[in-house]
This record gives sequence, C-alpha cells and structure tokens, in this order.
Amino acid sequence: MAKPLTGTHWSQVEVALCVDSYFEHLALELSGIKFNKAQLYRTLAEKTGRTPSSIEFKFQNISAVLNELGREWMKGLAPLANFQELLAEKVSEHIETLDMLPIQIVAGPLPENAMQDFASFFLEAPPELLKSKHDLPEYIVRLARKFDPGERDARNRTLGAAGEEFVFNHEKRFLSLIGRGDLADNVRWISKEEGDGAGYDILSFTDRGDKKFVEVKTTVGGNRTPFFVSRNEYHFSKQEAENYNVVRLFDFRKGIRGFEMKGEIDRYVKLKTEIFRAEFYD
Repeated sequence: MAKPLTGTHWSQVEVALCVDSYFEHLALELSGIKFNKAQLYRTLAEKTGRTPSSIEFKFQNISAVLNELGREWMKGLAPLANFQELLAEKVSEHIETLDMLPIQIVAGPLPENAMQDFASFFLEAPPELLKSKHDLPEYIVRLARKFDPGERDARNRTLGAAGEEFVFNHEKRFLSLIGRGDLADNVRWISKEEGDGAGYDILSFTDRGDKKFVEVKTTVGGNRTPFFVSRNEYHFSKQEAENYNVVRLFDFRKGIRGFEMKGEIDRYVKLKTEIFRAEFYD
C-alpha cells in the first residue's frame, strides 16, 4: 500500500502541477469560460497522490500569493496564508502572462431599476488605514518589488482608460436618473479632452449642482492594491478637499467593485516616496 502523503512536504513537481493548473483555469475564468472545480481537484489528486481537499487548500495558498502581489485570484478560493517559498517562486513564473490578459469592461446594460444599483455601487467603505502591515516573508517582499502592482496599473493605459470610461458613464447616467439631465450634459472627461495634469480625471456634479473633481484609480487586483499618486493630484486634493473624490475601482477584470475616498488623499492612504527628481547643481 502506498504511503499517505498527508502532512508530507510538497515536491517541486506537485507544486508545479498545481500552479500550472491554477493559472490555466484562472485564465479560463477571466475569459468567462466555466469549469468544474471539484473535478479539477480530483484530477490533480490522481496525478499527485494528494487528496482533493489538500489540492483545494494549495489553490488557496496560490490565491494568497496573488493577493499579496496585487493580482486576481480565482473566485471561491479565498487566500489562505502559510505558503512555502517554492510556491511563491512558481507563481511568479506566471505573473507576466496573467498581466497580458486583455482588459474588458464587464458592466452590462443598465436594468430598469438602475437607480438602486448606481446608488449602492460606491457604498463599499474604503479599507481601514492599518497602523502596521503584517510582516511578510522576505521572498514575498522581493517579488512585490519585482512585480509592483501599482507600477503595473500605472503603465497600463488601457486599464486606466477603461476605468475612467466606466466612472464617466456612471456619473452621467446617475445624474440623468435623478432628474439632473442638465448637469449630466456637462460632465466632462478632462484627462481625455485635455490630457493628464489637471489633478483629476473627470469633472462631474453633485445633485445640488456643486462641482465634483473625480480622480479614478483602477486595478485588476484587490481593494488594498497600492496605486500611484502624482504630486499634482496630491496638491489638488488639498486645494479642493471639499469637492475632491478619488474613485478606487478594483477586481476590474472580474466584476468591477469600487469605493470613494472624499477629500484629501492622505486621509485614507499612507504616501511613500517612490521616485526623486534629480537636478544638477549650479
């Protein structure tokens, strides 16, 4: 009788099989293709000698690595920590292929009762500002620097434009739905019309007609994925604190969720210096 593998160390072959399969099926999920997770676990269990439940736990470990790196993970497989360094290394081999998947706006046509949907869309509260982030293993910190999700999102102009388009249409439609079509007609996509540099992306309005300066930050990662803030955006949020709104869209490729941060940006996030301006001495 074969020796049970429960509690034994996972081999490189076993880890590679799980990671390869996870990313293959994550790509299917993000493309809208359905599959049977239970059958997937059984198939991998036969190949590895592990139990289906241990395969599922290993998949949740993979989700945990992806979550720490600001990437999407499979639905129903919430992150489960205590993963090994070998697993993180195998996951890192797939990160770039995951980032190459196309970005699509997944919001469908507005239903008849769209008012309630739009009114509740941004009611999700911003994450609490943690006093100290839990300690991460050095190999995860190293991978996070290598595959910086904030830098990735900032470089992805398609992602940024898609997020701005979603919020632009949201603002216009919401104002129309509450009977302020006059204001909806004056909502402007500033970053598209004039380019970056204004300190915000969209000029919108409250139901009373007050201006709203909306800056959109979009990620395919989770709600705590870091993002970049320009010096201009930071100072403009100080100058127009009563009218400034950062809209954070996350899980963008899986179903678009979001929250608003009203007022000065550093009320909600801790700002770290990532780049310096270098000037020559006189």
